Amino acid sequence: MLHLGSIRGTSISVDPSFLILLLFFVVLYYDQSRGVQYALIWIPILFLSVLIHELAHAAMFGIFGYGSSEIVLRGMGGVTYNRQKGKAWQDMIISLAGPLSSFALMFLCIWIYAAVPAARQDAMLAVFLPYMAWANKFWGLFNLIPVAPLDGGHAVREFLNIFLRDRTSFVIYVWIAMIAGGGVAIWFLLHRTFFIALYVGWFVYIAFQQWRHFRRYGTSGD
Repeated sequence: MLHLGSIRGTSISVDPSFLILLLFFVVLYYDQSRGVQYALIWIPILFLSVLIHELAHAAMFGIFGYGSSEIVLRGMGGVTYNRQKGKAWQDMIISLAGPLSSFALMFLCIWIYAAVPAARQDAMLAVFLPYMAWANKFWGLFNLIPVAPLDGGHAVREFLNIFLRDRTSFVIYVWIAMIAGGGVAIWFLLHRTFFIALYVGWFVYIAFQQWRHFRRYGTSGD
């Protein structure tokens, strides 16, 4: 684990699996005719996109008075740890803060590209800003898929917890996760985006396992 430092007490670390993700994108987008620089630009795009997304979660923890958090960039994204457990409505807002920050970053990049002529004239920014906008649009929408551990799954369950007992909210959530998540996985599969289809499908399988655990033992098995 590589520790990068901290911001207002919130530590930021990078797991080796995140470095593998960066390398995967560089290889995926490498085009010999354009040069390696167009592939390397995905390194700051992914790093900044995931970091800002997780910092938004950490900021909401701080705003609600739960102190500093621990951010780890890893695998297919990142995770923000905080030992405190808030109220259901607070946890819902904390979960939604990540996708909302991604959309805010997307609109900021679009605005800069449209409003600042130098951004379109600079060779690097002319590539960086559109890619950054696209990446954050995708990352925000992807995280809103209503299946845990994605933010959308947590937000749906916490929203239900505002009005219902945890047992009832879990039953409703897990069926939303299996149906909606399964539909999204099939959509990606039909569009030949096999890796993401498999990734979402794995989360759906976890939800199904939680449902089986609930039927057998009466608890969610989180």
